[in-house]
Amino acid sequence: MNIFKTYWRYFLYVVDHKLNVLIECWKAGLYYQGLKHDMSKFSLKEFIPYARKFYSDQKSEEIEKKWRYAWLHHQYHNKHHWEYWVVNQYERKALPMPRKYLIEMVCDWESFSRKWGRKVKESNLAERMMTSDKIILHEDTRKELQELLTKSKEKKKK
Repeated sequence: MNIFKTYWRYFLYVVDHKLNVLIECWKAGLYYQGLKHDMSKFSLKEFIPYARKFYSDQKSEEIEKKWRYAWLHHQYHNKHHWEYWVVNQYERKALPMPRKYLIEMVCDWESFSRKWGRKVKESNLAERMMTSDKIILHEDTRKELQELLTKSKEKKKK
């Protein structure tokens, strides 16, 4: 596959993802955050490594390594990622996550369940993330996240 096609396909993916997150954020009243969500994915530090990892036929250790750096860049430049708030991963300590970023994180997770029809389908991604040993959250943040997920589930049932 030529490199232009690789970058174009990734660009379309990012735009689609941003649109899906914008829809979820809009419903939650996070208009500005919905618009600026994941803008770092358009930076050269992220765009090229992500495109090459996920949309190129070429696979190599170098591509993987550059993507890992891009992923770290993304996590630490976007406050809606729980990793941004971790202060000591070995002691599993994190700062409390402000509510607006917590809501944006849930919107991000829910956007992954979207299909072409623009309807959110039932997904257990959020529940899987909550029960994962990998996710490190401040105790207050974990409680608030559980409340948000419960409310979200109840809304979908109506």
